[in-house]
Amino acid sequence: MTKGKLFLVLSAFFYGVLPVLASIAYRGGINGVTLSFLRSSMSVPILYIMIKADKKSLKLTRKQVKSIINLAVIGGALPIVLLYLSYNYIPTGLATTLHFIYPLVIVLASAILYHERMSRVTLCSVLLVTIGIFMFSDISVKVSKVGIILALLSGIFYSFYVIYMDKTSLDRMDYIVLTFYVMLIMSISIFVFGLITRAISFSFSPLSWSFGAIISLLTTLGAMPLLQIGIRYEGASTAGIISTVEPITTIILGAAFLGEIVGTGQIIGGALIIFGVLLSQRKQNKQFSH
Repeated sequence: MTKGKLFLVLSAFFYGVLPVLASIAYRGGINGVTLSFLRSSMSVPILYIMIKADKKSLKLTRKQVKSIINLAVIGGALPIVLLYLSYNYIPTGLATTLHFIYPLVIVLASAILYHERMSRVTLCSVLLVTIGIFMFSDISVKVSKVGIILALLSGIFYSFYVIYMDKTSLDRMDYIVLTFYVMLIMSISIFVFGLITRAISFSFSPLSWSFGAIISLLTTLGAMPLLQIGIRYEGASTAGIISTVEPITTIILGAAFLGEIVGTGQIIGGALIIFGVLLSQRKQNKQFSH
């Protein structure tokens, strides 16, 4: 496995841990929007201290300012808002499943919009992981169309995050500086949304505060920087495929620490995802052998 793919797997693992920690945080009375705000905002002072301690520059060009705002609002805050809005209409498990349409969107968008060559192996990989994702949830039950649309849109806008970072060369920026600005802008965006919808509330227990801090640190010092570096080495399409390791991590940890039941469909889905990821790795190994 290459360095870039290892970073992407680690990033997916950290992102997969977050829903388990969030489930514990919810027990303290916090809601999803407030937790998302804490996830973004609590790390901002720490990142600022790290930047100053390393004497890194916070100066940005006009182009970088525009690109980071687009990345943070359209690809960062908007998917979270849409996903949490979908929870009002459909089960969270189904919403999360539909959100993971983004690997397929990334590969297709890269091929159509940026004329990237899509091999049969890549297509098979993304189809396998997409089918695997949908095996995690029962979509046969009658559910709200509004909820389905919101969840799908959350995945589509998140695919923008991965593609945009790759194509605008933001992945070449210092990862701490980029994460600082992305988290700062996401914090403001989510807070404004929370005020408008009256979803922001700070009446919760110390349990929620502590797990909110842990989630924030894992996101900003682990998941996000590793994703950025992984995209730099491997590109958007590969990042999209490997990121599907995330729900497998969540399922395993949910069963181990929260007592959640793992069904046959989830086991089959997990196997398809792993096979799809290994298939994409096999393709690259063949390229290197030539």
